[in-house]
Amino acid sequence: MTELEKVEREIATLQQNVRSSTHALRDTNLSEDAANRERASIELYWHHLNELLMKRDGLQFLADE
Repeated sequence: MTELEKVEREIATLQQNVRSSTHALRDTNLSEDAANRERASIELYWHHLNELLMKRDGLQFLADE
């Protein structure tokens, strides 16, 4: 598996994590603490996802050369 494939796999995983946490926030029975944890998780996922998207773009650029 190439580095680009690994990064794309991590991106897909993080995107799924964001979807799962966003879905969890829709639960009306979710405690305030749990909701805060989900929001914090989403923020971390997005931060890491943005880093991986930049890395993927760089790897794609290098692969195209």
